[in-house]
Amino acid sequence: MHIRHSFLVVVLLLSVSPCRAADIDLSIDCSIDWTIDWKGAQAEAVQLLQELIRLNTTNPPGNERAAALHLQKLLEAEGIETRVLDVAPGRANLYARLKGDGSRRPLILLSHTDVVMAEPERWSVPPFSGEIRNGFVYGRGASDMKGTAAVHVTLMRLLKRLNVPLKRDVILLAVADEEAGGTGARSIIENHLDLIRGAEFLLNEGDVAYVKNGKLQQYGVDVMEKAALWLRLTAKGPAGHGSIPLPDSSVNRLLKALERLRAWETPVRVPAEVAEGYRVLASHQSDPVLRAAYTDLEKALNDPVRREKLLLDRTLNAQVRETITITGLHGSDKVNVIPGTAWAQIDVRLLPGETPAGFIAKLRDVLADPGIEIEILEGSTPTGSSANTALMSAIRKVAARRDPGVPVVPTMLTSSTDSAKFRSVGITAYGFEPFKMDDGELDRAHGDDERLSVENVGFALQFLYEVLMELN
Repeated sequence: MHIRHSFLVVVLLLSVSPCRAADIDLSIDCSIDWTIDWKGAQAEAVQLLQELIRLNTTNPPGNERAAALHLQKLLEAEGIETRVLDVAPGRANLYARLKGDGSRRPLILLSHTDVVMAEPERWSVPPFSGEIRNGFVYGRGASDMKGTAAVHVTLMRLLKRLNVPLKRDVILLAVADEEAGGTGARSIIENHLDLIRGAEFLLNEGDVAYVKNGKLQQYGVDVMEKAALWLRLTAKGPAGHGSIPLPDSSVNRLLKALERLRAWETPVRVPAEVAEGYRVLASHQSDPVLRAAYTDLEKALNDPVRREKLLLDRTLNAQVRETITITGLHGSDKVNVIPGTAWAQIDVRLLPGETPAGFIAKLRDVLADPGIEIEILEGSTPTGSSANTALMSAIRKVAARRDPGVPVVPTMLTSSTDSAKFRSVGITAYGFEPFKMDDGELDRAHGDDERLSVENVGFALQFLYEVLMELN
């Protein structure tokens, strides 16, 4: 049974949102939640998050069609236009749309409904229970990214119930397969481009409201992403019995190549967007050394002493160079068998300005073994969007009202999301989820005991509502 929470709407002289009322010179603070039962809205979004967690959409195989149908039922009950778009057997995207008057171009709210695997024995609660404990909703996908999906869907229902007059259409996409290939988003671009044609902005997963030592440090907005280049390196050699070592075995060849790869220090390059983000942060640093370094990051990284200290920050290090992580090794399944083939999986992340082909050419030189085969499992080109837009301005205005003095920082995501696919068709895409999270909470995504606080669900819902009102 689904419990529907009614939203309390205070009838004013004008049946519009408080932000829209400001257009006629009424002195109204959009940060005051005086027209909506936000506790009821939060409860509805939390319940939806629990329901989504309980739908096991571990990818593979995904089974995201179940989530799409569940969300479709909720949205259609409000009279919202929806379509379920099949991607593969058992896998589907959900599309929904609220119409505006067409005077401004559409905004897309993007989320994905698949999740990564969980190891139940490592969790303190069943990972697909959606259990609430100490103010947190626990479950695989709570923060990545069923929490955002629940917020987006609740926001759509809220806008419809309030009959908010929109200047731009609001499109919701809840897609399949973000975690293992992106076929869901790709199918939108390849098969249903007409549904999003003309869209101006897109909000997706990416950065958050970052907390450190209990204090909100910044609102991060991902305007650029590194590109994923996933490789398999394969070595071949003579097979034999483990009791008689073979110096040129596939495993030995592979290990020698990987050791050269591990020792490779890729060049440091500072993308303009990264430099700008650190310039924004500079004035908020109490440490004068960091303040000077962030003011001109490229100059600081050219100084060997400062460079060594700065690159101890793992996030900064990943933002200014191509990174390489060895994530898997395979040889023989038998202890006493020397395999004829051995391989390694490599996760490479490319900075803007680099291409898969260009990086692989450099990689071959580093491996120094022409017999090593390099197979591309996934490869793309880095993408970015301008940070100087009406959407960024709206985010800054809402952040300034809610947390005066806290900077809104354009950032580069060191991983990659479906945003790249939509940027390729001219849509300005930002990765922004206004959840207040510290490193401990962020590390739970893809990890054990993933969770999202009830308070964060409510905060994100109100924040995004206000952003939309500013943008509208």
